[in-house]
Amino acid sequence: MRAQFLLRPLSLQLIISISVLNSNFVLIFACLVLGAAFKKTARLPAQTATALNAFVIWVSLPALVLLEIPKLLEHTHWSTELLVPVSMAWLLFAFSVVTFLVIKKIKNWSNQTIGALTLTAGLGNTSFVGFPLLESLHGKEAIPTAVLCDQLGTFLALSTVGILYAMRYAPHSHHRDSHRSQSLLKNVFTFPPFTAMLIAVLLWKTGLSAQEEARVLFERLASTLVPLALVAVGFQLRLSRSSLHTHWRAVGLGLTFKLMAAPLFLTLLYRFAFGSQSLTTQITILESAMAPMITAGVVAEEFGFDREVASLMIGIGIPLSLITVPLWNTVLTAIGFTA
Repeated sequence: MRAQFLLRPLSLQLIISISVLNSNFVLIFACLVLGAAFKKTARLPAQTATALNAFVIWVSLPALVLLEIPKLLEHTHWSTELLVPVSMAWLLFAFSVVTFLVIKKIKNWSNQTIGALTLTAGLGNTSFVGFPLLESLHGKEAIPTAVLCDQLGTFLALSTVGILYAMRYAPHSHHRDSHRSQSLLKNVFTFPPFTAMLIAVLLWKTGLSAQEEARVLFERLASTLVPLALVAVGFQLRLSRSSLHTHWRAVGLGLTFKLMAAPLFLTLLYRFAFGSQSLTTQITILESAMAPMITAGVVAEEFGFDREVASLMIGIGIPLSLITVPLWNTVLTAIGFTA
């Protein structure tokens, strides 16, 4: 009977999620297939993925930050309850760093593999997949919490501690020098998305972010992020038997962490350590269960970590999360969260 109680709502949620996410997943799979097709047919140069990743880092992501941060600052009413969604990404990334450093010591994996796992498993796809999936499960009231998880959590964590981590463990020698701490700070503040965040705050304070011309420009540039990043992932994605045979242990461990261990950790923390059972907390935990972040894969590639591991984490993790997130929603509701 207990199993039936869990399976019935799960099946209904899966049907609803698939219908709502249909257009988003069509775009995801279309872009992945296009990237793989371009690679296989050699229609585009071998360095295409690198060029697309650079465009995402320097243009698409900064435009998204310039578009969303002023809106978030304008419409958010701060309270203690909002610390839960804001804290999620930072706690998750710290948990990822510690977990994979321990795994590195146990399994003696390379920095390339551990770095790719830490970035993709420690940062979730809290917007493109997260927003529509949460809306399908909880309606539009879930979106404000999801925006906080995404903008002041995931994207800000990527732009700060994520980049600090990437520079600290980057296998490329040109990301290091003898004045390491000074170099790290310099590179964080000159990393395009972080710089864009500072500019976005300035634009909000001066009122310039409300200009219609600026909003339209940022909106159009930001709309290039997902398709270009996914085509780059598809271009690099190798689902061959040899690739999967080589990386299945790392990818399996990474996805187990991202889709299962991470939300379990935050459930225990928020529910049992802090005693929170609110809808805000439930939405936050579901955001922590989302697939790996596409832009984190781009950053992993940019800093020389294992591109195959990062691509497999994203390419397999996104469709798999369509099953695991509704499952987590059912479990959270069953243990007393407000739905």
